[in-house]
Amino acid sequence: MSRSDPESDAAGSGDTGESAGPETGVDGDSADPADEPTASDRDPPDPTGSTGRFDGIDRTTRWVLAVVAGGLLARLALLGARVAHYDEGRVAWWSSYFLETGQFEYRYIIHGPLVQHVNKFLFDALGANDFTMRLFVALVGAFLPLAALLFREHLDGDEVIGTAFFLAFSPLLLYYSRFFRSTLLATAFAFVAFGLLVRAYDEYSVWYVYGAVVFVALAFTAKENAAVYLLVWLGASALLLDQALFRTGGDRSGFEWARERLDARTRPLGDYVADFLWHGAVAVVLFLAVTLYFYAPRSPGTEAVGFWQAVTNPTLFPDLFDRTLDDVVEGYSYWFGGTTDAGCRKENVVDAYLCFLGQEVHAMAQSALALTLMAVVGFLAERWGRVRSRGVVLFCAYWGFVSVVGYPLGTDIANAWIAVNALVPLAIPAGVGIALVVDRARDSVHTGSVRFGITAFALVLIAGYMAGSAGWFVYMNDTSDGNELVQYAQPADDFRPSMAVLEDHAADHQGPDVLFVGNSYVRNTPRDGGIEPRCSSISETLPLQWYVDAYGATGDCIQDEGIAVQRLQDGDIDPLVVIAPNSLEEDLAPGLEGYDADTYRLRVYGSETVFFSDRTPDQSSGNASAVEPRALAVGN
Repeated sequence: MSRSDPESDAAGSGDTGESAGPETGVDGDSADPADEPTASDRDPPDPTGSTGRFDGIDRTTRWVLAVVAGGLLARLALLGARVAHYDEGRVAWWSSYFLETGQFEYRYIIHGPLVQHVNKFLFDALGANDFTMRLFVALVGAFLPLAALLFREHLDGDEVIGTAFFLAFSPLLLYYSRFFRSTLLATAFAFVAFGLLVRAYDEYSVWYVYGAVVFVALAFTAKENAAVYLLVWLGASALLLDQALFRTGGDRSGFEWARERLDARTRPLGDYVADFLWHGAVAVVLFLAVTLYFYAPRSPGTEAVGFWQAVTNPTLFPDLFDRTLDDVVEGYSYWFGGTTDAGCRKENVVDAYLCFLGQEVHAMAQSALALTLMAVVGFLAERWGRVRSRGVVLFCAYWGFVSVVGYPLGTDIANAWIAVNALVPLAIPAGVGIALVVDRARDSVHTGSVRFGITAFALVLIAGYMAGSAGWFVYMNDTSDGNELVQYAQPADDFRPSMAVLEDHAADHQGPDVLFVGNSYVRNTPRDGGIEPRCSSISETLPLQWYVDAYGATGDCIQDEGIAVQRLQDGDIDPLVVIAPNSLEEDLAPGLEGYDADTYRLRVYGSETVFFSDRTPDQSSGNASAVEPRALAVGN
């Protein structure tokens, strides 16, 4: 469900661990809670009798906390090293704009508003840079493995740990939790919401339902495709219901079993209806409160209709709600309204779908193979290897597998991040699969050297593959064309050294600090608003505008290179950095004596750009002035 920016061309065990609660089995019968192992049965006390600050924490939780700590380090290490992707730069610019001006409105082209609100505070507290830009997504990705503990009544200890392990260290998930994009946020919040609903079932507590509603709302504020999760959940629930009603033996039909369950209720039907209506109303209020807070516009003007103005003057709430609703309807209509472009440079939707699916599968084969294979193993073992299949495992398997084949239908941009929507739920069957392998290895230690050797080799292979894939694709080649995780709009080269002069000298420099030159980099007419400099073509030059803003610099444009050279030679303008297509390097060189010229690629391939940076910024002319007019369209 991803559409391109109109201005952009660039821009997935043993038989232990059955439910401790009344979970429905494959045969439709409820498992007796007395026959099921509890969490304490699965995690016995430490036989060493050691004492310490962690004695009150069971083995599974300790392992999950260790996984979270490792995942946090993996995400924070070199977090700001990769140069910003096109999408990262665009959303970061608007986050900075929100901080600087206090102005905010929902811009559906950059997806949900959540990250702009969060990064506004991060930029204010820690400064605006590539590290702080990605910090929120990295933290959510790092703490996501804690959600595995929500399912511990349905998974044994090793399965919970395995789930957390894949959520923390699967290379594809690791890469995109170090990427300033809302896909992982929406998936993570939906996953936590599902876990809270499972806990609500386990504990018979409505408070977990309220928590789930809040996280569903957060998913909607992160990205519009949260609506798709609800549809997938309905489909997975239908499959589980069919499984519960399908009888493979016994004297009762599925409908007889269902009728007995309904007849077993201990309260009048009216009481259930009343409770449903009351709690449903509370849930709706919670959902609307969270979504309104993030989607509602903001403005520092006292006469504006913004969120805080409505808080201080409740009579404005109807107008605020109407405006916000209009913005949301427009945005969701855009994303779910379809597109006439097949995408993937194909002429029809079928070929485009197969193209996008192939790219997704290639990315998963490169950087999520272990998780995917273990998910298949876990699903097969759960579906046909157990007397009573656990609904949680099957639900997440259906959710994940449908997402693998479904999300390529809703995108028109080649990317690997759509796989995140599938891989997060697939972590649960993958945890079941890896726990099965560990269990077989443990059982074969004293019973068969060959069997132990095979299973141990499989575990070493999985660990080695994940470590090697993460090191190579997440850290060492995170902008390479040969990396399936890298989307086209990712700059292949790090141009930041040529813009470093802005950090030290932009604050004291007079006139434009950065000059964009060339027909392809400069618009015929400036935009009425939006990303600055408004004269620059964002489809060709993002994420450069993010860096201009982050360094506290100003930018301007001259479309014709000849005029640019003349203005430079005359001293009318004296920018610290000049940026132009590489083809104009020789044309611009005469007017840029004393500048260093370096060439970088602004996309994964092609898009060579020359950066001229002032070698002697302290000697810049004091006569420089803003370019007038801002874009001189003389042709090229």
